[in-house]
Amino acid sequence: MDKQELDTKIKEIAKTLLSYCSARTSNHFEAEDLAQDIILEVYKSSDKIRNVDAVYGFIWSVAGNVYKQWCKRRARNKECELTDNIPDTAELFEEDDSTMYLLRRELTLLSEKYRKAVVLYYIENKSCFEISNHLSISESMVKYLLFKSRQILKEGMNMERNYGQQSYNPKGLSLMYWGFGTNRYYHLCDSKISQNILFACYNDKLSAEQISLEIGVSLPYMEDKLEELCEYELLKKDGNRYYTNIVIFTKDFATEVNNKTTGLREKIADLLSDAVTKYEKDVRALGFYGADMNSNSFAWQMVSFVLYRAVIEILQSKIEIVYPKDKFGDERFVWGAENGEHTSWTSEFYFGASNTTNNDGDYVQFMDFPINGEMVHHYYFNQKNVANVFLDIAKGNTGHFSDNDKAAAADMVRKGYVFSNDDGLFVNIPVFTTEQYDALKGIFADTASQIADEAEKLMDTVTKILKNHVPVHLKKSAKDMAYLRLFEDAISAPVAILYGRKYLLPYNANGILPTTFAILK
Repeated sequence: MDKQELDTKIKEIAKTLLSYCSARTSNHFEAEDLAQDIILEVYKSSDKIRNVDAVYGFIWSVAGNVYKQWCKRRARNKECELTDNIPDTAELFEEDDSTMYLLRRELTLLSEKYRKAVVLYYIENKSCFEISNHLSISESMVKYLLFKSRQILKEGMNMERNYGQQSYNPKGLSLMYWGFGTNRYYHLCDSKISQNILFACYNDKLSAEQISLEIGVSLPYMEDKLEELCEYELLKKDGNRYYTNIVIFTKDFATEVNNKTTGLREKIADLLSDAVTKYEKDVRALGFYGADMNSNSFAWQMVSFVLYRAVIEILQSKIEIVYPKDKFGDERFVWGAENGEHTSWTSEFYFGASNTTNNDGDYVQFMDFPINGEMVHHYYFNQKNVANVFLDIAKGNTGHFSDNDKAAAADMVRKGYVFSNDDGLFVNIPVFTTEQYDALKGIFADTASQIADEAEKLMDTVTKILKNHVPVHLKKSAKDMAYLRLFEDAISAPVAILYGRKYLLPYNANGILPTTFAILK
């Protein structure tokens, strides 16, 4: 690789490299020094780069080695005597005893099998025989664990331990899901510990002890989180080191995307408002149920319809997204988004999209935005009986309702999804026949196609950016993940733009629901 090519690659990865160094040093000056050392070593070793495709992997390999050497240079020897006679608990927690401080620190970093043996023997004064019964292992194994623990503790107490930046400045992560079947992952990042484990292992493989120091959490409090993240394959293990197995859309990545795609997002917003305004009379003339909805509900309905049609139907089929299968056999994508990574819109413009069907092939389509209040699709998701009742009301087929069906209908009336008058029950959404829906697709065919083309350009830009922000083992998924990022850049962002222009206004509980409709066969 020639110097000009290498200069270009290093320039592309510079911001990410500095973020990597910032997460591992105590201040900005140290981060810059470390980054410079890494770049210098890359140039010195550039003759080892096999080809252009291997350059990023080479850079991160060099970064890991230089960081290890940097840590060794900073290490200061601390000597203390650790005998078999560790003091009892009364002495163990003397705050002014530096040796005991170091000992307690190292105990928090011991893995579970060693830690349990040490606590039972030295703190709870159990015999090796009692520990053997308690842990269901042989006495020989107990003695080995105690011997090995003393070695590990001695070695650790002679080391300088530097807590990582996440120990005092934790990250926030939202776990995102798109796919088929039940979302089994939504709860996995409810805790700050899980979120920061995934961040800590994103650009580097770390042992449990290193993760503990990086995020400032003792091993006993994070071992179950490590196990859970590995069980769901969000985290993987290579030997005794962990690495993150999902793409994370970081703040740095999002900022670069926002800066480089503003024009494309504005163009999609323009195409939407122009087409919805232009074809309003033609759409209402189709005569579907709800065609007389107010102007704000109409704008929301058509904007949502065209975006779903363009990005989720037309573009997805064009680029043939392949959904990976998880360990449960479900086809899905799971990824992370750093909290606060959206700089041009807020969480009010995230959306939830889904649909639900009945046995006759009728279905309800949802595209919810929190700005409009309650997310409607949550109510119907995985509740087949509720969806059946709702679609029967849409068809005017309510004569067979059981008491349970009537109770479900009454609850929908309370929520505003259905309204009741002297003539019966009626859904509070537009309802299309198959023919009317096909005609609607025809009216917006050119617009949806144009938006799909603009979204594809946007995806190409995002793919290039993402490849510079993900670890080597995840680069192969960059294009698919760039498509998923379109949910924000090509759907949420244009909606936020139209909202800012007051073309779209928040739903105020008057009139038809703004982003839900049904199609009857």
